[in-house]
Amino acid sequence: MVTLDELRRRVTASYDRPGSPSWPDPHEDGSGPHHDEYSRVTDPAGYRVVHARAHVWALRLGELPGIDVEPLGPVDAGSGRFTRGTRITSDQPGTLPLLLLERDVPMSERDIPLAVLHLGLARPDLTLTALPACGCDACDDGSAALLAEIDDTIGTVLDGPLVLLRGADWHARWHPGGQSSGGAGTAPEHDSLMALCRGLAADENVRLPLGAEAFVSRAWLG
Repeated sequence: MVTLDELRRRVTASYDRPGSPSWPDPHEDGSGPHHDEYSRVTDPAGYRVVHARAHVWALRLGELPGIDVEPLGPVDAGSGRFTRGTRITSDQPGTLPLLLLERDVPMSERDIPLAVLHLGLARPDLTLTALPACGCDACDDGSAALLAEIDDTIGTVLDGPLVLLRGADWHARWHPGGQSSGGAGTAPEHDSLMALCRGLAADENVRLPLGAEAFVSRAWLG
């Protein structure tokens, strides 16, 4: 079975073709954004890199034995409607589907929409990350940062285990390389949520908070 490092190299090699859009971090000199950049999107077309990178990941994953890639039409989710997407599954035990969901967001008085990519697990409403997070010039960190976040997020799913917890107004995430939680004031404490996540990852019998859902995905690459 291919390693994650090798798979990432294949994705990078397939993506890095002449003409592939790229741009540097416009704020890498540390000067910070100007106030007018928060209301400006100079080049919405550039953000099509997030869709292009997702397509390369789907292509390379689909070449692996035991992995199935299913194109999706319009998809409805709690956060709105996606224009199209891809559902990727593995036959490895305990794995959950990876969703690459695309949205073309209309820009007022512009012919070119803003490309947005949601990376999800199991269901369209379980978003791991959405890119670009904003799209305005002030929040632009360059194309390399976008591609790295896509690669890192997909890598987290493939590496496993990845545990998601979701309550009515809170959420938590744990994997061997990181953890996070957030929500309203009624959310359980972070440390207790991480203990639950680690227990679920270890196949322990844990008691979830009332009304909470748990999602555990195992390693895809054996």
